[in-house]
Amino acid sequence: MTPTSLIVVADRGGVKAYRVNDTPNRGASLQLVQAFDLTDSHGRYDDKLTDQAGRFPVSDGHSRHANSIAERTALETENDRRICKQLAEHIAEVVKRETTAGWSFAAPASIHSTIAELLPAPVRNRVVEHVKSDLLKIESSKLAHHFRSLQSL
Repeated sequence: MTPTSLIVVADRGGVKAYRVNDTPNRGASLQLVQAFDLTDSHGRYDDKLTDQAGRFPVSDGHSRHANSIAERTALETENDRRICKQLAEHIAEVVKRETTAGWSFAAPASIHSTIAELLPAPVRNRVVEHVKSDLLKIESSKLAHHFRSLQSL
């Protein structure tokens, strides 16, 4: 298995990148080299979209002509796509800057595949291990246990 020199963990709110330092006695230790918070993923749509004249009518349950909630889904889908694209761009920058070797990537299953597909091919092809879990808030000392490529044989 190709050794991992960088671990990148992400969720809808941000990215953290850790350099893998191999210590002879204690195995791999991780050093945080980049942390990035994505502000677009936080907050409610009502706080972001303030154009009252352009808002869709909301039904109080008694009106026959209220618009469906389907218009809302298109907005959420577009927002998710934009967030994943921003995450992929930031991950590509970090990987290009920090390593020329293999790297490992973890993100929640709901966005993992989308982000991986949006990565440029030269970056995506160097991924040693994919982990479909939300590991962004896990302490760095416990993070290595989630990656098989960092386990001693």
